[in-house]
Amino acid sequence: MVEDPELLTMLAAEAGRRTPIIIEGLEALAASDEKDSARIEELRVEAHGLKGAALVVGQGRLADLAREMEQFLAGCVDTGRIKPGAAAALVAGASAFNEGAEAAAEGVAEPSSVGESLAALAD
Repeated sequence: MVEDPELLTMLAAEAGRRTPIIIEGLEALAASDEKDSARIEELRVEAHGLKGAALVVGQGRLADLAREMEQFLAGCVDTGRIKPGAAAALVAGASAFNEGAEAAAEGVAEPSSVGESLAALAD
């Protein structure tokens, strides 16, 4: 695990930039009856970016969380839809990633939301 405070701060900043995009996109998709494969793919790319950022700084559990989000979104591209319940789980995952990245940057313990979201998305 990387303990470089500057890199961990950069991860938190990256999470702070990408997670709102993911959350807003998921909420819009869940509220819409329209198919939008392109939007889902954009959100998948954002989750992929979070995964890469977490891997670079040695935050394996956060990378796993982002991987679960990315894989779920990849599975929705063909249908172009995300059900509200699934969107809620992904929103919780994105929020947990952000909380986990902030905790890592602050040098505090991983929040329980990370493990909870990993378990929920792995089901």
